[in-house]
Amino acid sequence: MRFKYFLLILSIAFISGCTSKDTVVVSVKITSPEKDVLTLSRIEFNKTIKLDSVKISAGESIKRFKLKQGEEPEFYAFSTKDGKAITILASKGERINVTMDLSKVLDYQVSGSEGSKKVQWLTKTFSKSKSKVDELTKKYLNAESNSEREAINKEFEMERNRVKEELSKFIWENPMSKASIMALYQKYNDNLYVFDSSDDLLLIKMVASAWKVIYPESNYTKGMLEDIKNIERAIANAKFQNLIQNAEMPIPDLNIPDKNGKNISLSSLKGKVILLDFFTSENTASLLDNRELIEIYKKFKSKGFEVYQISFDPSRDGWLNYIDNANLPWLCVREEDPTNSKAAIFYNVRQLPANYLIGRDFNIIGKNLYGANLQKALENYLSK
Repeated sequence: MRFKYFLLILSIAFISGCTSKDTVVVSVKITSPEKDVLTLSRIEFNKTIKLDSVKISAGESIKRFKLKQGEEPEFYAFSTKDGKAITILASKGERINVTMDLSKVLDYQVSGSEGSKKVQWLTKTFSKSKSKVDELTKKYLNAESNSEREAINKEFEMERNRVKEELSKFIWENPMSKASIMALYQKYNDNLYVFDSSDDLLLIKMVASAWKVIYPESNYTKGMLEDIKNIERAIANAKFQNLIQNAEMPIPDLNIPDKNGKNISLSSLKGKVILLDFFTSENTASLLDNRELIEIYKKFKSKGFEVYQISFDPSRDGWLNYIDNANLPWLCVREEDPTNSKAAIFYNVRQLPANYLIGRDFNIIGKNLYGANLQKALENYLSK
């Protein structure tokens, strides 16, 4: 799932008078250590739309905006050149006051808007969780053993479940607020969302149903309903997930194009020992694992070892540049739309990197093996 946006033309102007019923007035008091540019954007369901930008002086500046506002509340972002940003949720007729210091952006203050206060709570709550996950990521990258990595992954899952429970409570308490949609789409990175499994379907349906009642033509409504369809399609393929829970059962086949557009099936490697690897070049852990894998591949290739690596890179060009520059020696493939990956559904991939070690008889003999653990598993299996 992704946080998306719909297109609507919006007029904006500086004002000195009072608000009317079909407008929102936002007054921003901003403190900056140097001259900067403050950009105002509207956050839609599948894009952000830049509305205007104004220069700000070093020290304290006050900027006022008058926004034409429809019946549906809107998300707006105020951002600087270096990416510091805050988000508000504005409703028609509100007069909103924002105070922000660029040296400590998350401590911003907002008044005059209940929706914006809810967004502020969400921002601060999730920011703390993301900071903790970033620390765990650094630990993971410095881990020297698979057991350390497993311990860190467990700690991460505990944190993810904790914040999911906190956000779920917020959503159930605010089903009619657009801030609940924002809560549903919180993410640690482009590939990892807080709510991303079939278990979250009930919550997503609840929010979508509530929003559909109020704003049936909203693109937020349409976007959530489409996401629900995607999750339901994943549930329909649950039988494939059950297959990989039992190593005695055959596994789902895959048929994915390589860099030349030629479809390569996983079953074409049957008879070899296969590492089915899921990665993205935008994930540092994946890149580090690839470095180790190159040496292991060189050592075991002549003994019947092969790698079938599936990329989740959002950009095909970015993926091609990476595999060419890294000179990867194994089979590299990528689905046309990694955000709607059938391979991820079939193999229940919840995070990256991930892998499965497949034996000569096309059964799974190992899962998430890296470095020394992968080498040991290969030595044991190939010596039989």
